[in-house]
Amino acid sequence: MKRYPAVAGQFYPEGDALIGMLKEFFKDLGEHGSERKITAGIAPHAGYIFSGYTASRTYKAIYEDGIPETFVIFGPNHTGLGSPIAVYPSGEWVTPLGSVKVDSKLAKEIVKVSRIADLDDLAHKYEHSIEVQLPFIQYIAEKAGVEVKIVPITLGIQDEDISESLGKAVFEASRSLGRDVIILASTDFMHYGSFYGYVPFTGRPDELPNLVREGDMRVIRRILEFDLDGMFEEIRRMNHTMCGPGGVGAAIVFSKLSGAERAELLHYTTSFEVSRSTDAIVGYASIVMRRA
Repeated sequence: MKRYPAVAGQFYPEGDALIGMLKEFFKDLGEHGSERKITAGIAPHAGYIFSGYTASRTYKAIYEDGIPETFVIFGPNHTGLGSPIAVYPSGEWVTPLGSVKVDSKLAKEIVKVSRIADLDDLAHKYEHSIEVQLPFIQYIAEKAGVEVKIVPITLGIQDEDISESLGKAVFEASRSLGRDVIILASTDFMHYGSFYGYVPFTGRPDELPNLVREGDMRVIRRILEFDLDGMFEEIRRMNHTMCGPGGVGAAIVFSKLSGAERAELLHYTTSFEVSRSTDAIVGYASIVMRRA
């Protein structure tokens, strides 16, 4: 089974333009590491012109730390298709840079252990949140001269219980199969402005990014503290519009079980830096979680 690109040429370019953009993002790439202390990463999934550099910071850190066998990639289900908790079963995902194989054994084991997820490809058919991560993974894997696999998981339901169950399932399944994995949580942070149903912003344009940043930092602070319940409390308290909290929560749970003790915010920006629009502004963050 092959999953072909749904948003190539839209969220990210194709051909030489894609390679050129990735080279620019990673022009400061350091030495390929082998310590493997990173347990999880968080990266945005907007168009590369808005969030590509921020996303690249997560993958730069992973490259310099050491690349795992398998990336378990969580993304929100924006389309509403398929299972509410959909694990892509087998085959490969195709991008303009080639294809990446799905770790089908790990996918099946996660479903078996979790008891709440389904093997389902329909939820992934048009979803962009996982697809946009793959060129970054392919680029750093090619640079390191290694082959990696993926387990794509989309979430249509996102809360503490889902995060707890899936974080534990990935930990137990990877241990059972002897897999070296990283969870990659694909999420954008606050979505603000009239485009998203908020009252049009009437202040000075330069004030809005600060408003978004302040809201995001309240959530990010909880993430950096590995505080799953606190993160969801902040989201509910502010009616925060972060789109992938379930995957981030799973990353927190998995990382704590894996012995992570430190989380770092590597980069933060908003779409306003590129668009200069207050009608729709989105926050983007790059975060990694590490063992001591």
